[in-house]
Amino acid sequence: MELEWEQGQQPARTAAALAGAVLGAALGADCFLAAEHLIGGIPAMLCGAAIAFWAVKGGALFSGRNRPAVALLALLPTLLWGILVNHLSFAIAAVPGDPAGIQQAFLSPLFITGGAGYWFQLAGLSAAALGSWTTLFRDAKKEQEFLERASHPCQAPQEAPPAALELYLPKHTWIRPWLLQRRIAQGLWLAVLFLLVWLPDLLGHERVLFRALCGMGVSFLVIASLPGPSGQVLAARKVMYARKDGQLWLIAMQRIQDATLHVRFPKLAQIWDQLPQTQRTRFKASIASLLSKENNIAVKINRPRLEYQNQWRWVLSNDVGLKAPIPKVYPNFSPVPGDTQALKEPVPVRWLNPVVTLLITALCLSAGFGLGLQEERWAALLPPEPPPVESVVPDPEDSTPVTKAIAPEVIGDYYLNGLILRADDAFQASTTRLEDQENGLTYQISLQYGVGEEAARISLERTQGENVRCLRPDSEEFLWGMGDNGVTYRYNLRTVRLPREQTSHTGAALSERGALIVIECVHDDDTEEELARGTLLYMLENLQFTGPAITEENYQEQLRPAINMGFNYCGQAFFKAPEGMFEYDVFLDTFMPCGVWWSRRIRT
Repeated sequence: MELEWEQGQQPARTAAALAGAVLGAALGADCFLAAEHLIGGIPAMLCGAAIAFWAVKGGALFSGRNRPAVALLALLPTLLWGILVNHLSFAIAAVPGDPAGIQQAFLSPLFITGGAGYWFQLAGLSAAALGSWTTLFRDAKKEQEFLERASHPCQAPQEAPPAALELYLPKHTWIRPWLLQRRIAQGLWLAVLFLLVWLPDLLGHERVLFRALCGMGVSFLVIASLPGPSGQVLAARKVMYARKDGQLWLIAMQRIQDATLHVRFPKLAQIWDQLPQTQRTRFKASIASLLSKENNIAVKINRPRLEYQNQWRWVLSNDVGLKAPIPKVYPNFSPVPGDTQALKEPVPVRWLNPVVTLLITALCLSAGFGLGLQEERWAALLPPEPPPVESVVPDPEDSTPVTKAIAPEVIGDYYLNGLILRADDAFQASTTRLEDQENGLTYQISLQYGVGEEAARISLERTQGENVRCLRPDSEEFLWGMGDNGVTYRYNLRTVRLPREQTSHTGAALSERGALIVIECVHDDDTEEELARGTLLYMLENLQFTGPAITEENYQEQLRPAINMGFNYCGQAFFKAPEGMFEYDVFLDTFMPCGVWWSRRIRT
């Protein structure tokens, strides 16, 4: 049995069902990519059920029928979109943020044959889709069986309904255009929302697309707060009115179940015009029995008065002043006879609601895009972050060195540019070295700025030889320290046995601000090795980094007094080392002698 709105040519219904299934499956595929971006793995495979669900529901919505044939038409788009979206997800994962690379990976079959992950995900996605589709197909068959049962005449009730009872049921053919426009607008909104979640993986521009996603959230709040007749029209599918002895009743059909067909009354209301007369009589008898008893399903509207009406609804008030809108989807219904006219034909569909919804969404989306682009431009103007060095000190138990630091009897502080070096006060100091004349040891000092851990590791391992020793056994990992001002740094000490009976000690300390100090000591084997290592370790453990970070953006503007040992009226500036001089980017300092005027300018 076909419903009234299904009357027409079969090819037109088939084309509409197929179009709805393709669009619904595309929405489900969009949902899968968004879920894979947010949660990934097996949970995202469950979105295969969403592909089948929206494919079947889209076909039923567009064709106006929920039949097994519609579900069968949705199976092919479900499988094709599943294969396509699985392929696209692996292409995006191969080169995220690179559209050209993603296109090349999508067209290349190499990663399909390269591993089992592709086929495992496709199998899980297809299994979820087929499981959901099977359930929906069974529901469509049950719907078909219900229509066949409802079309058969039944035994007339023992007590006939009163002739004065009039029923006014919503006409589904009048409601369906409102339902169609509302679901299409909701589907478009969801499609854009899901798209903005996974689109950064395809195009990059995370900041811009995140702001656009925030704009979608704002649009949801605005749209949800706007009143409109479409919601009231759709709610009328579960409400009917009855008039008995001149008294008007409102009945919630959703709370009534037919004892013979075992369905809720809203489903019977959809096919009222196609029901046999015996089924209608039984239906009216059930309503008459309901009105004769006290219950909370049927509500009596005492002395209704018409407040106002427009093209799409009436607004009534009762004797206690409560107002109730009634959408004009009830044929031959006049809520207040004499003041209102009975409906003879459907009212025109109001297309303002979906248009306003799309306009609000486009406006909020554009505002989010604009804000994201502006933030991206501002971020491009900001200087990059200093060299990445961790600033959290690990557990001290992991930093226990084998060598013991040797503290001098009298401690002296040696001020370098951006660094305070603590050692024996008896050492003879110059700008690049400390001399322990009593023990015949010389400690060469070099400073570099604006470097990272790679530079520290290269400087530490530059000297090659035999019998390499570091601070911890069998480890070349950096240890951690912290100065009195809270600036953390990493350090290590490396000893190498050189040819010609010499030993070299190299200590390196890298501040979180990107300053690197390298201290080297080379001595003959007749000198006590642990004395040199212990003295170097004491220096490394008691450093104080004081200077600011030197970066690509600020090194040309750094001009300050030089406080190196023995320097008077001298300024310190920085320049970037020529390419190829070092194995990494580095900034070096230079000193500019100046007079009193320049000295005052540097201080300010």
